[in-house]
Amino acid sequence: MANFWFFLTDPESYHLDDLFRKKKERWDGVMGAAAQKYLAEIRKGDRIIGYHTAPEKAAYAELEAVGDPYQNPELEAKNWVIDVRGLKKFARPVPLAELKASPKLRAMKLFKLFRPIAVSPLTETEYNEIRRLGALKP
Repeated sequence: MANFWFFLTDPESYHLDDLFRKKKERWDGVMGAAAQKYLAEIRKGDRIIGYHTAPEKAAYAELEAVGDPYQNPELEAKNWVIDVRGLKKFARPVPLAELKASPKLRAMKLFKLFRPIAVSPLTETEYNEIRRLGALKP
């Protein structure tokens, strides 16, 4: 059974369109301890919502983990990375304000944190609600 995740990326550093062009990419650059903890829990087949931070501030696409996490080969210090692929871009990006306004997303882990982290868990209900808002059919 798949688990569900929310990944943040700065579109000026790494736009999710790049992932769709390349088909598959190593998701790296996640350094925070909490985000690393969640990244270590992801498994092949887990589903991910890709979110662009400022200036766009919008959920942008549905992604999938294509393998389990592994040690970043470019770093000596313990640092998990994971390979992901793009499944579908949303018919329309879902702005942060709209995500926060949805009653089904009020308990979202990301919204409960003092500072946003690059990787956080979603419930299946939250995942499906974000997909619905982005006009993706189940």
